Amino acid sequence: MPEFHSDEIEVIRDEKTRNPVSFMWKEEDYKIKEIIAFWPDFSYPKEGGKRKRWWHRKHRNYYRVLTEGNEVFEIYFDRGAKVEKWILYTKLE
Repeated sequence: MPEFHSDEIEVIRDEKTRNPVSFMWKEEDYKIKEIIAFWPDFSYPKEGGKRKRWWHRKHRNYYRVLTEGNEVFEIYFDRGAKVEKWILYTKLE
């Protein structure tokens, strides 16, 4: 069963690819061994009016990652934030 967290995390990215290579969560450093999946999210929030505007959309890049400790997490980069913001969304089994 997935554990949902939605905690803000610190992420180190590869300078060339800009993909995450490690992240810090709850004062522990997690090295990413593999990016299992990647997908952008441009959907609209469930709440809100019938009239949808482009600026209401989510602007997120999701990554499902495998760490060196063989743990699987879903993290995302919130491209819509004014400052660089990464979120640990779920921990998968």
